[in-house]
Amino acid sequence: MTAALRHIAGVVREESGISEARGAMIERALSLVDPAIDAATAAARIRSDADLLARVLDEVTVKETFFDRDRGQLDSIDWHVLLRNAKARRSQTIEVWTAGCATGEEAYTLALKAVEVLGEDAPVRILGTDISRTAIARGAVGCYRERSVRLVSPGRRAQHFDAEPDGSLRVGAAARRLVRFAHHNLVRDEAPGRFDLVLCRNVLIYFDARTVARVLDCLRDGLVDGGTLLLGAADTLCLAASDHGSRPRLVPPSPPPLDVFEDYRPHVVAGIGHLERGDSSAAVTSLRRALYLQPLLAVAAFQLGRAYESCGDRASARRAYGQTLRTLATSHDDPLLAHIGSADVEAACLRRIEALA
Repeated sequence: MTAALRHIAGVVREESGISEARGAMIERALSLVDPAIDAATAAARIRSDADLLARVLDEVTVKETFFDRDRGQLDSIDWHVLLRNAKARRSQTIEVWTAGCATGEEAYTLALKAVEVLGEDAPVRILGTDISRTAIARGAVGCYRERSVRLVSPGRRAQHFDAEPDGSLRVGAAARRLVRFAHHNLVRDEAPGRFDLVLCRNVLIYFDARTVARVLDCLRDGLVDGGTLLLGAADTLCLAASDHGSRPRLVPPSPPPLDVFEDYRPHVVAGIGHLERGDSSAAVTSLRRALYLQPLLAVAAFQLGRAYESCGDRASARRAYGQTLRTLATSHDDPLLAHIGSADVEAACLRRIEALA
């Protein structure tokens, strides 16, 4: 990678926490931002040109999301309890923040559920934020194609969406009025208020351990006393040992039944635990054993890649990430994928492989 590209990647890392932006990813982003700009010119301008930086960040950030993503986790939210707690602190409104919301599908999914539980006049305010200004602008429009609504049942589509002439579906007014969007940088900015419920699902997976700790502090600062922080399953698997201090109440994804892991389960659990505590060598041993007993474990293979990276073994890490991608392409037997989502694991693998190239 050239010095100019390394400089741009460093600025991207400082601004967004994304440490995997390397080489081809930066070149592709620049070509999309301005086909006429070369890396040296961009590097000279990137710190002083806020518009150029924002547009580059738009291109390197992940925007993979859809309605009802890991709906089981969202269904665990008790809106009546949230309303009771809000009233106990003398507020008539449930305040919700979904951080790293990309194009807004999660924010509207929450709004649909709130309307279904509390009625069309649901006393709920939902703030969706993202570092990508392009993404939140799309979210504010509230129109989505089939890919985004593929998990929404026909009945819920008819109830909550309006068909547009171009074939897209626009979120109905009752849910739309609950949601607003704003630009926010989890790495740089303070929490945009105090909330009863904060969601940041499958975002931390793209950050290094130091950035994860900083972002967790931001998320916790955004909670009212007794508030709830809901992380994605991929994030809870990737929390580093630096996640310390007093914790708000977390709502974890529902774990798979104990018996589906058979005899390899203890090794998966031990490997993830070793990795979170910073014992990478022990994590490698446990995760390799798990994969020997059951090779079709995409999540364990991904964690093994992270463990090898922590040990400084880049070649083995690339092989483990490659195994993860092959497993995702050929098998759906990993119980943890039902709670994480293969798209998140795949995206993280591709980013790590590129970073290690």
